[in-house]
Amino acid sequence: MKDREMIRQIQRGHREYLNNIVEQYYDEILHFCIYQLKDVPGAYDITQETFYRFIKTVDSYEYRNLKGYLLTIARNLCVDYWRGRMDAELDSYEEESSERDEGLQRVEDKMVLAELLSKLPEVQREVIVLRFYCDLKLKEIAAVLDTNISTVKSRLRLGIRNLRKEMPEEYEK
Repeated sequence: MKDREMIRQIQRGHREYLNNIVEQYYDEILHFCIYQLKDVPGAYDITQETFYRFIKTVDSYEYRNLKGYLLTIARNLCVDYWRGRMDAELDSYEEESSERDEGLQRVEDKMVLAELLSKLPEVQREVIVLRFYCDLKLKEIAAVLDTNISTVKSRLRLGIRNLRKEMPEEYEK
């Protein structure tokens, strides 16, 4: 069933369809929050809060792009989170990775990427995460960020350029 029809059913009182929406979008929202916060427990909390806020307002929701709407809620919650506290867990993960097998190498690669992303200005980081981790099209990103497509393209281009500048030599190809 398409999102639009599930929303209609929910608004008609068939609340069981809320579970379908949560199941369909939970992982994407969680991954977005992880990349925004670099704090897995905090990302789980923000993801839960995202769906809680959606559920509270679903009766007045006017369908446009459900995934974009959920990502907008998550983004706003992540911004609030960053305003409230700083994350120091990344440093402790780096110290613990003395012996590396293939699984640990993947974890380290993700941490390096997360660290590189954290060095970007927020507007560039958001566009990169939305494009490459949430697999949104430029038009969808523009809608989530409430900006125009040319701004999204510019931020994406600058973000990629800045990531390349900061990339450690051992990761360059």
